[in-house]
Amino acid sequence: MNTKYTWKNLFFYTSVFLFAVSLPFSEFMVSLSSGLLLISFLLTGGFQEKYNRLRNQPAALLIISVFFVYVIGVIFTRNMPLALYELQKTAFILVVPLSLAIGPPIGYKMFRKVLLAFITALNLASVIALFRLIFREQFGIHDIWQILFVSHIGFSFQLLLGVSILIYELYNQKSLSKNLRYLIIADILYLLVFLFILKSLTGLATFAVLLVVHLFFVIRKIKIRKWKLFGSFMLPVLILLGFFYLGSCVYRFYDTEPIDPARLPEKTQNGNLYEHDLNDKMLENGHYVGLYLCPEELKNGWEQRSLMGYNQNDQNGFPVSATLVRYLTSKGLTKDSAGISKLTHEDIQFIEKGIANHIYTQRFFSLYPRIYQTIWELDVYFKTGDPNLKSLAQRIEFVKAATTIVGEHPLFGVGTGNWKQEFITAYQKNQSKLDPQHYGSSHNQYLNYLVKFGILGFVWIIFAWTYPLFLTNKHRYYPAVMLLLILGIANFSDSNLEAHMGISFFIFFYSMFLFSETQQTELEK
Repeated sequence: MNTKYTWKNLFFYTSVFLFAVSLPFSEFMVSLSSGLLLISFLLTGGFQEKYNRLRNQPAALLIISVFFVYVIGVIFTRNMPLALYELQKTAFILVVPLSLAIGPPIGYKMFRKVLLAFITALNLASVIALFRLIFREQFGIHDIWQILFVSHIGFSFQLLLGVSILIYELYNQKSLSKNLRYLIIADILYLLVFLFILKSLTGLATFAVLLVVHLFFVIRKIKIRKWKLFGSFMLPVLILLGFFYLGSCVYRFYDTEPIDPARLPEKTQNGNLYEHDLNDKMLENGHYVGLYLCPEELKNGWEQRSLMGYNQNDQNGFPVSATLVRYLTSKGLTKDSAGISKLTHEDIQFIEKGIANHIYTQRFFSLYPRIYQTIWELDVYFKTGDPNLKSLAQRIEFVKAATTIVGEHPLFGVGTGNWKQEFITAYQKNQSKLDPQHYGSSHNQYLNYLVKFGILGFVWIIFAWTYPLFLTNKHRYYPAVMLLLILGIANFSDSNLEAHMGISFFIFFYSMFLFSETQQTELEK
C-alpha cells in the first residue's frame, strides 16, 4: 500500500486482509474481522455518497435482502430469543456486502493482494495441519479433522476455492514465468491431495461433481475430432469408475459366508458355551457380530489385558464391552479368551480409545475407512431404525422431519424463530427413534429455507443469491462462478449459509468478487 491512503482507508483495507487470512485459522478472528470491517466502514464517513452509491448497486441490495427475509420471518415467531440468534448469525449478509460494495473501492492490485494473502494463509494452515497429523500422538489427536483449526467441511470449501483461484491465474495471466507456472500447478495438486487426506465426504462429493462439470465443458471446446471423441468416451468411463468403486465398497461390506447353524461350535476351546444370536444381522467387515460370543471369557480375558474395566465406557463414551465385541468381529476373531489372546497391545489401545473396527485404525491415510463407516451407519439404520450417533442416518431423519414441516407450511414456512419447536413436533409425528438431544434442522440449506420461509421465501433467496452474478457481469469471472457452484452443490448436504464459517466464507468472497475490480484495466495493462 502506498501513502495516498488515509489512515481510515488503511484501517478498512487492513480489516479486509485480516478477514481473508483468518478464514483458514480462526472463527473468533473471522468474527473480530467482521466487526473491524464494519467499524472501518463507518469511520470512512461520506454516508450520503454511500447511500447514493447503494441505490445504484442493485446487486448489493439483492444480497442484503436475504437478511431482511430473516427479519420479516421474525414477525411470525413465537420464540424471540431464537429468532434474534438467527439474525445474529446471518448479520454477515448485511455487514460484509455493504462494507465491500460502498466502502473504499478495492482496485485490481489490491484485490489480487487479498487473494494472494488468502492463498498463503490456506497453504500455511494446511502445512500446520499436516505437521499436527504426523505428530498426532504428541498432540493427542484421535480424529483426522482435529488437525484443523476450523470445521473440516468449511476448510474443504476453502481448498476448492483456492484451487479455482489458482487455475484462473494459471490461464488468465499470460505474463507468468515458467517457474511460477510450475509453482502454481504444484500448489493446485498439493491442495487437492490435502482435500483427499482430509476425507470430508461433502468436500469430496463437491469436487467430484465439479470435476465432471469441468470435463464436460473442456470436451465441448476441443476442436480436434479424435480427441473430442476420446474425451466423450472417457468422461462416462470416469463416472462409471467412481460408481464401480463405491459399489465394490458396498459389496466388500456385505461379502459374508453362508451360516450353517448345525456347524456352529457349541463350546469355546476352554469348554464354555458360546452364544450364537442368529437373529442379529449386524456386520463388521463381512462378519456377523452375534456369533461366537462367550461373555464370561470375554470379560475375564479383557481384564487381564487392560486396566480399563470391561463395563466402563471407552474414550468415545461407548461401553468397552460393545467396542471389544465389534473390534474382534472386524478381525474375524471369536469373542472369547482365544480371540482376545490374538489381539496385539496396539489393538488393546485402539479399543480403549473407542475404535470399534480395525479398518478405522488406517483412517488417517485411506479413504476406504470413511466410506466403510458411512455404509456401516446406513446398514445399522436400515436394519434397526436407530439413527442415533450415526451422521448420515441422523441426516435422513432430519430430512424426513423437514419435508413433514414443508408439507404443512408450503407457502410461507414457519418463520425465523419457530423452526426448532416445529422440528420437535415433526419428529414426534414421524415417530422417529432419534433421541431428543440429537434433534436438529435438516442439514440441507434448501430445505432449511423452505422450512423457515416457504416456497415464496425460498424462490426469492435463490434469486437474490444468483442474479447479482449477472447484474455485475461477473458470470464470466471463473472464481465467482466456482464459489457459487461449490456452495450450491454442498448445500444439499449441509446448511452452510446458516453456519458461522460457512456464511462468512461465502459472503466475504462473493462480495469481493462482485464489488471489486477483478480485471486489469487497459491502462494498467
